[in-house]
Amino acid sequence: MENVWIQPGGSSGPGYTDEQLKRARALAEQDIQASRTQLAARFGLGSICAEIVEQSGLSGISALEALAKQLGYSANTLDRYRRVTKAAADSFRERLITSPIVVPWKCVTTASVTNPDERAHRVGLLLGRLGSAERAGWPAVLDAAEYCRALGLADGSGTDPEPTPTAIVAQLDREDVREAVLAELTKTPTAALAVLQAPAVREVLQDQDVARYVREQMRPAPDPDEDLLNKLIGAGTRDPRAAWTIRYFDLAHKCREILLLGPDDFVDVDDPDVWESVESFRESVTSWADRVLQKRPHKIRLVSGK
Repeated sequence: MENVWIQPGGSSGPGYTDEQLKRARALAEQDIQASRTQLAARFGLGSICAEIVEQSGLSGISALEALAKQLGYSANTLDRYRRVTKAAADSFRERLITSPIVVPWKCVTTASVTNPDERAHRVGLLLGRLGSAERAGWPAVLDAAEYCRALGLADGSGTDPEPTPTAIVAQLDREDVREAVLAELTKTPTAALAVLQAPAVREVLQDQDVARYVREQMRPAPDPDEDLLNKLIGAGTRDPRAAWTIRYFDLAHKCREILLLGPDDFVDVDDPDVWESVESFRESVTSWADRVLQKRPHKIRLVSGK
């Protein structure tokens, strides 16, 4: 005969009725199905968002703002789906979606870190727990908190798919991170233009030292006609003064192109930066011409007497 200890004032029953168990099972099944559907939906949204970002040439959040408004999401949320989906391999996503055990989204974000070695470690641990649950038939849903603790993360705060802006800025001291950020911001002319048009960047470019550095770094594009001429007659046989004159009139012609814009072209312009540019252009040209004309040779004309 088995001896069963009953806590004084307690009961030997499970603590719920058959009717309560029936209702709970029905709702739990709905909850599990919703979680499984949610995981597939978020991976699907992440893939679509990746397509949109790729074709736009903009940063993730900027490219997804319009879609986010249409769907009622925040752009940050859609971009997080994109980054997690990108970090999770196709086979890994398929394994999670088709498993009879539900894997919480928190487990996926915790596993989908950017560092390849760390990601391999976290994915391996998650798949190991998933396999054990499948063989045992329990639990129906993996415990995200237990998974984080197994990784040495007390509350999962060590994951990086959703870092804070401060954490991102702190990573810019790393050369590889800076290179990755620059590559992302300048991967297309459209992306680079979006950066230059940002108010904060435009404000920085107004600094004289920064503007001077930018001008010094810019170089005119090679002239194919000039290269061909050098190949035909040789650069060393050309008169340096003639070459300088050719270059001068070439630059002068390019500068005069802006004069093709007449006063009527500026009637509807309401951008203060444009008007500041016109004033700066006038002052620069006037100052340059005054200084250059001081070098103009003064010829002495002899007048014969009668």
